[in-house]
Amino acid sequence: MTEVASPPKISVRPASVGAMIDQLWSLREQKRKLEADANAVSEKMTDLEETLLARMDSEGVDKATGKLATVSFSHSVVANIVGDDNWAKFHAYIKKTGYFHLLQKRVSEPAYRELLDAGKKVPGAEPFVKKRLNLRTLSS
Repeated sequence: MTEVASPPKISVRPASVGAMIDQLWSLREQKRKLEADANAVSEKMTDLEETLLARMDSEGVDKATGKLATVSFSHSVVANIVGDDNWAKFHAYIKKTGYFHLLQKRVSEPAYRELLDAGKKVPGAEPFVKKRLNLRTLSS
């Protein structure tokens, strides 16, 4: 595992817009490296978890302890909907029963923009324009 370096000190007011852009780029690159390291660790953890889960399951163990930590199984039931036909059935069920709480409360941004572009209004929803910076690396 890579040792994590302390983040560079961020000056409150860099000298110019260009200096601020360069500082933003440097921080983004540092973040990308840390995320890559974190993703590599996550992959190793997932592999080890799967192996440990299979081993404990084959040995009939539902809780185990090492010198630093303990693990145990937990179970939760989640929905698994496979195929367009099943999605259609699921949506029809929600529509018929009014069980909209089966869905997470989040608006699909592309679908919402599509309706707005078609001149339609969506009751209860107000357009909000998110503004963000796009940072691109200069080719040398």
